[in-house]
Amino acid sequence: MQGRLAMADSQLDVAAKRFDEALKAGDEDELLRRRALEVAMMAGDSKAAFRLATGLNTQALLRAGQKAEPAALGDSLIALTAMAAAASAGDWTAYDQARAGFIEPPRTAATTPVVGAIVDAWGLAARQSWDLALAKLNVPGMGGSARSYLDEHRAHILGMAGRWPEAADAYGALVSAEGASVPRLRIAAAAAALKAGRTDQVYRDKAIAVLGGGPSDDPVLQEARARLSANPLLDGARLGGLVTTPQEGIALLFLRLAVDLGRDRAGTPALSFARLASFVAPDMQEAWLVTADTLARQGRPALALQALDRAKNAEPYARQIAARRAAILASDERWDEAKAILQSLAARDGAGRDDWVRLADVQRREGAFAASAASMAKAIALVPDGRPAEAAQYHFLRGAALEQAGDWAGAEGDLRRAVALQPDNPVFLNYLGYSMLDRREKDDEARGYISRAFVLAPDNGAIIDSMGWAAFIGGDYAEAVRLLDMARAAEPADAAVADHLGDALWMAGRKIEARHAWAAAAQLEPDAKLAPKLARKLDYGLDVALAKR
Repeated sequence: MQGRLAMADSQLDVAAKRFDEALKAGDEDELLRRRALEVAMMAGDSKAAFRLATGLNTQALLRAGQKAEPAALGDSLIALTAMAAAASAGDWTAYDQARAGFIEPPRTAATTPVVGAIVDAWGLAARQSWDLALAKLNVPGMGGSARSYLDEHRAHILGMAGRWPEAADAYGALVSAEGASVPRLRIAAAAAALKAGRTDQVYRDKAIAVLGGGPSDDPVLQEARARLSANPLLDGARLGGLVTTPQEGIALLFLRLAVDLGRDRAGTPALSFARLASFVAPDMQEAWLVTADTLARQGRPALALQALDRAKNAEPYARQIAARRAAILASDERWDEAKAILQSLAARDGAGRDDWVRLADVQRREGAFAASAASMAKAIALVPDGRPAEAAQYHFLRGAALEQAGDWAGAEGDLRRAVALQPDNPVFLNYLGYSMLDRREKDDEARGYISRAFVLAPDNGAIIDSMGWAAFIGGDYAEAVRLLDMARAAEPADAAVADHLGDALWMAGRKIEARHAWAAAAQLEPDAKLAPKLARKLDYGLDVALAKR
């Protein structure tokens, strides 16, 4: 019980100790072992996780054998953890034994299981049975993301087998489909092409083309391009990105599962797979980055920072590691530490606009709006010509920061510039219109912007709130209540919307309901400006509160 309470309170070291004490006391309860495994995975204790998973998987296999039933009784994640333990030790016989406990759900229209085929392929690749490994990945009828999983590991295994022209072509096909968003695949494609190009200039030309085709501001690709530029005869192995051990291949499978599950907000499984990747390939920087991101999303900043401490602070991922560290520190409101890191990144030679945008975001969240606007000015100056959408976004961010800093004259110019560059962006239109309306400036023009935003995004709670506030200012209190009720339903956690609804209810003569709305707003963490206004309204009503402005 103490272990469970400590676990709920994120005191993982205490939880692990208590579970271990319970296990040593002779308690053979399987649920206790599973909880102990969960804590070990969360805390990143590979030794404990491997020991517990191997024992649990063996027990499941024994039960299945005793009942003459298939090993489906084994828990899939536990079996994969036991396989990771064997792979980490290079014990491929134990890997095969643990594999018997891993059973995927049957293939249906909704599920396309591929993990079993891939882990089998890496078990064969570990024994250099290349053709058998590749045959495992030749699963007919697979499409979409399932096919991309199989194709990715086929490319990795072709590279490990030294079949460079085939590997280069396989990586090239992946890059054409999705490589712009996966820098490692693009670098691996270039590295394999360089390997193939030792005797074929066509492939060396392909390496240059594929490496130059990715985003120009990606720090990982920038580092790879710099290496190749410094040495046009660079060997592919020195470029990076290639899989050189079966453990790395297995880790990349776990890593992609973690990313895909994290995208679907599957918190615990996503973290488990990220941890497994770091257990199997502890020198893989991407594994620690994904682990840190997953822990940060779960609200565990201390563990996230510990994960980043394990990542080698070296190129090509050094800048990403620093930026992630700053983001995690900011999420924990450690503003000065976060800003120090981001200011260092922005001050270096070759700093990009993303460096300034990240700094501006932290400054904005801290409440340093003027400083945030100044950082956004640096970002705006670095936007290349011909990118109106990006320029519009940056002008909007600077305008919003200036507006919050109290510089409406400066803010209005930026907000109008954003709308001019993207006239159909409902967020830009609404922000400009509401800001003007709130200052009672050019009410007709302001209502025009808000109405255009509403046509473009009629379900957006913030825009419905602006429509309701426009009706309130125009004296149509019944319509204001109707719209602000809709806004409240769409944005139930927004204190400003609840406050607006209270004002409209009061003016419509529904004063008891108005007080309920203000009381609700007061419970929703209103900002420093709104909180005292709500207190006055609750004490004296709207008329007196307005008179005391």
